[in-house]
Amino acid sequence: MVADLPISGLPVARSLATHSAVESRFWRGCCSVRNTAARAWNCWRASPLVWSCLLGICCLAAGTATAQAVDSEQLLSLAAPGTPFTFEVIESLDAAYLGDTPSHMGRDGGLSVRPNVSLGDAVYRTTRTGEQSATIRVGTVTRVKWERVSGGLTLEFDPEPLQRIAVGDEVWVDLNPMPAGPNSR
Repeated sequence: MVADLPISGLPVARSLATHSAVESRFWRGCCSVRNTAARAWNCWRASPLVWSCLLGICCLAAGTATAQAVDSEQLLSLAAPGTPFTFEVIESLDAAYLGDTPSHMGRDGGLSVRPNVSLGDAVYRTTRTGEQSATIRVGTVTRVKWERVSGGLTLEFDPEPLQRIAVGDEVWVDLNPMPAGPNSR
């Protein structure tokens, strides 16, 4: 279909004229992708209903994550009494602050149970000579940090008098000690 359009008085096909009109609007910026995106953004920005829905979804997601964290805590059972947690001494301090006593720190991971370690619990070292083994108390726990996500336990302990503890020594603590009697330390 050919028609005389008022473009320089030339006969032009209607489809070509329509295409040229759309193309000229696009180049002027009326139909550009940028403007379409800007109009969509203004629509989102102006609508309180959209923001209310987004806030509701975020709150629902946070509540679900909290519920999952509570469930994972309940899944970890306490360690059986007498379960040793062996760790390596990685740091030794003479005194961090004025008036401090020497202390040692160690950490290890891989816990699949809930620890029940507290300040004042005993730290032991097991030495083996031939076929015999001896367990000696080498310190007292003074700081405990449990990283639930990684399953790690960091312990700081003060050494017992006349006990030599070096960096790299393997020591252990009971993850769920039996309650101590009234006369024990």
